[in-house]
Amino acid sequence: MDFIRANWGTVSFGTAGADYASFSSGTAFSAVGNPAKLPLSSQKLDAAGTFGLLPSGESRSMVYGGGASVKLGRIGISAAYLGISHPEIQLSSAGGGASGRFSPNDMMVGLGLAVGIGDYLSLGAVGRYAGSALDAKTKLSSLSADVVAMFRKDALSISAGVVALGPKVESVSNRSYSLPSSARLGAAYVLSFGDFALDIMADADYYFSENLCIAAGIQAGYKDMVFLRTGMNVTTINDDFIATPVPSVIATGAGVKLFGVKLDLGVTLNALTGSALMASLGYAF
Repeated sequence: MDFIRANWGTVSFGTAGADYASFSSGTAFSAVGNPAKLPLSSQKLDAAGTFGLLPSGESRSMVYGGGASVKLGRIGISAAYLGISHPEIQLSSAGGGASGRFSPNDMMVGLGLAVGIGDYLSLGAVGRYAGSALDAKTKLSSLSADVVAMFRKDALSISAGVVALGPKVESVSNRSYSLPSSARLGAAYVLSFGDFALDIMADADYYFSENLCIAAGIQAGYKDMVFLRTGMNVTTINDDFIATPVPSVIATGAGVKLFGVKLDLGVTLNALTGSALMASLGYAF
């Protein structure tokens, strides 16, 4: 279930996941990101659809989905759906002969709720269902939850929480595996220079498998209309050779926003797996 921890929002994708505490990424994908942003955000509604291409051996996996959030006073509600379609594989019968082809797929549904506490604090929670179909007969599923707190005052925002808490998943070989749970801390600070704004972001994710992922990113914006982004993260491998679910990448991205309509693009590069692309189209006010 590593895919439940990927950076599915396009802005998050283009900053290598450094935007956990940043409001530059909007709130459309809060139900698979940080729901605690909602009560402290200036946006009343944020919705977006997304499409991406991920490396998968010699081919590509396709990502598709959408998310939306609504702010009602001090309450924020969010929902998101994401699916991943992997390249077809050849199935074999018990006798070793070909028995057809199948496209493995993953899916995730998230629901988020957040409440503001005073002018500067908020608490948020996410419930998430995820499923994987490995072949026509083999399917796995999981339930998980996030609990997040956030502080925002002027240009500074800080967020901390525990992510992807849930029961173990039983594999087809009847072994139980823990979800990629972690403790996460993020911070962001916005510098303003007239029509220009610079959002500096950082994120640290300590996985309970004793792995660490550290990310840093930046977004430069002009008149809240044109945006350029970049970021990178560094991950570790523990003593049992288990890696973090999010690989080390260098990321870049861009976006435009006009009359509330947003178009964003993000690209990541990993030296071993190659490049990945994510794009989204949304509306916010």
